Amino acid sequence: MNILEALKSAMQEYRDITGLRSYLILDSAEIQSASERNYFCKCLKSSSVALKKCEECTQEYYNEARKANEECIYSCHAGLIKWAVPVNLGDFHCVIISEGILSQRQLEDADVWAGYLSSEYDLPKEMIKRNLSKMVIMNEERMNASIKLLKDLVAYNLQLCEVEQVKG
Repeated sequence: MNILEALKSAMQEYRDITGLRSYLILDSAEIQSASERNYFCKCLKSSSVALKKCEECTQEYYNEARKANEECIYSCHAGLIKWAVPVNLGDFHCVIISEGILSQRQLEDADVWAGYLSSEYDLPKEMIKRNLSKMVIMNEERMNASIKLLKDLVAYNLQLCEVEQVKG
């Protein structure tokens, strides 16, 4: 198993446990947030303006996570709560970006937020509202546990990768 396979395995395990997808960014030149698999984000990114804002936001927090060398929790341009987790192993560096979540309060305000996003990105309000209602809801404690889980799964899978390399 190589490093990329180990990270993909960790991200799949994370999804299996939490229901959250994540994606890997190897360097800032390859940010293609349109590849994010979250349905809400895919619908929102049908707007070229939203796609541009998403890529700017992703770039900013990719850089912030790399610079700080610790996870960065942030609210994206669409109001989703996300986190960027840096991964460093020798000369290998990347950042894992989580799928966005909502707080219960954000879900309660979904009608207002959907109206804002609809007018901002010229997209149907009902489509946005319907997709917001399908987002994972977490409180701060659960979110922090989820981030810890992602980091632990990455560490575990990278350790397995190192063990296989020593044996091989």
